[in-house]
Amino acid sequence: MSKDSISRRTMLRVVGRVGASAALGGLAVAELIRRGRLKRVRRTEARLGTLVSVEVVHEEAAAAREVVCGAFDTIGRLEGILSRHDRESQLSRLNREGRLDAPDAHLLNVLAAAQDLSRQTAGAFDVTVGPLLQLYERAFVREGREPRSEEIRMALERVGYEALVVEGSTVLLERPGMAVTVDGIGKGYVVDQVVSQMRRMGIEDVLVDAGGDLASAGTQGGGGWPVTIQRPPGAGGPSPLLHLRGDALATSGDYMRAFTSDRTAHHIVDPRTGRSPRDVASTSVRAGSAMRSDALSTASMILGWDEGPAVLQSLEGVEGMVVAKWGETRSTTGWSV
Repeated sequence: MSKDSISRRTMLRVVGRVGASAALGGLAVAELIRRGRLKRVRRTEARLGTLVSVEVVHEEAAAAREVVCGAFDTIGRLEGILSRHDRESQLSRLNREGRLDAPDAHLLNVLAAAQDLSRQTAGAFDVTVGPLLQLYERAFVREGREPRSEEIRMALERVGYEALVVEGSTVLLERPGMAVTVDGIGKGYVVDQVVSQMRRMGIEDVLVDAGGDLASAGTQGGGGWPVTIQRPPGAGGPSPLLHLRGDALATSGDYMRAFTSDRTAHHIVDPRTGRSPRDVASTSVRAGSAMRSDALSTASMILGWDEGPAVLQSLEGVEGMVVAKWGETRSTTGWSV
């Protein structure tokens, strides 16, 4: 099997089944699975720095399994382009050299989308936050201390999405020592690519989950894909349940990678101040793509308790929920669970 596609024979077999799948009528998917008419295939692997699961519902289990294997091949290929931890990735080359000519189209797509989202959020989302994240990881993880104010100030001098230039087939970092990380948008992009690949292969019902970044296709017969949103520690109340129907959801939280026991310093760092946001514990964003949901969940955490929900409310096709450190919740008017 190639790294980014399934075999032509499998593709034809899967696509050929689509009409038959539609002809099954209004029977619920759960009932069809119970009767053996449909098969649920699910696979989970450690990828993208988290656990990634791909789940499909289809008539032919063997074909579905091959498609799912092809999906993980695609994830691996994209990870090799977008990872900041892989020294051979194109992103790492950009960070080392400050310039990248003729990069892969996937990297260009992610960086162009990131720049657009930076403008939409007034710089709250910024993939050039790499120097700050590197400082936090070095100080807290390797040296067991908090970053000093002077260190933060110096790192901030190397942050700024305006200095990331994407022109044609060239990417340029205009300031010395800049570093790009797509941690807050890359997983969502990969998830979207997998779902798109599945749909091209004729899979109508699919759910991909990469550590809380989810994208879906189909509705499982109309009911949608049930997903639970994790509540931050101490927030209380039941975990919200919602159903994805061909859209996407992403959740960001201070509990996902905290550097301090009180979660005042964590992996989400404000590119404008150099500090982790202090008043929001988690945000969940629902949108048409996982890439957009991923980036906006990060941005709304950084924007904070007052501004975050307002910015989400202003964006078309976006709904969200923000949970404060003290457990209170604010949502956009169209958010429903």
